[in-house]
Amino acid sequence: MNKKTAIISDIHANSWALKEVLRDIKNRNIVEILNLGDSLYGPLDPKGTFELLTKNNIKSISGNQDRFIIENINKITPIPTLEYVKKSIDNNAINWLKELPFDLIHKNIYCCHGNPSNDSIALLEKINIDYVDVQTNTEIEITLSNIKENIVVCGHSHIPRMLKIKNKIIINPGSIGLPAYDDELPVPHKMESLTPHAKYAIIDIKDNRTTIELISVDYDFEKPASIAEKNNRNDWAKWIRTGRV
Repeated sequence: MNKKTAIISDIHANSWALKEVLRDIKNRNIVEILNLGDSLYGPLDPKGTFELLTKNNIKSISGNQDRFIIENINKITPIPTLEYVKKSIDNNAINWLKELPFDLIHKNIYCCHGNPSNDSIALLEKINIDYVDVQTNTEIEITLSNIKENIVVCGHSHIPRMLKIKNKIIINPGSIGLPAYDDELPVPHKMESLTPHAKYAIIDIKDNRTTIELISVDYDFEKPASIAEKNNRNDWAKWIRTGRV
């Protein structure tokens, strides 16, 4: 029996990328899929993304931008992308978002979006002025001091990474749907995975041995890029096409 688990994250309404990743996962005979959030926010295909996630019975948690949708679901905001998402989804998707847990434990895997206490702060990355660094082992150990599981998976930064500290392995699978972005908080910075590929991870646990694969899947990224352009998000179109800001 296949004991592998696929870890996906940060789909950002890119149903085209998600579809190809799910195809790749199926071709590897992997049944268990854990989704680390930020699933439906984006100027792309929120409705189609929701349908793919629920159709495939994927265990999901909430990301900061999933929460952002719900916090503003009954408000009119000056954010065109948010308003587009709200108009694209129905009550089933809204209720699904509302019911997503902050984190979850699956076997010996602890799942969070950002870190165990804040979905808007990355576990592995440290955001500095003009550059992005990686947290020290000590800093990460303090953040994970209350987590008992030996495997921790996280998203939010969109950058595939794997780190071993003491008795823990921490994995960020990268982003399925948005391979680069920029942000103003906590200070202006950019995240770049440098390719347009859809990223995910595979965890294979056999006896006392854990094997991790960081996977990049090619797909027709012109389709979501063109939708982003139609929705006046040329920045998203560039990020999707290039993996660069």
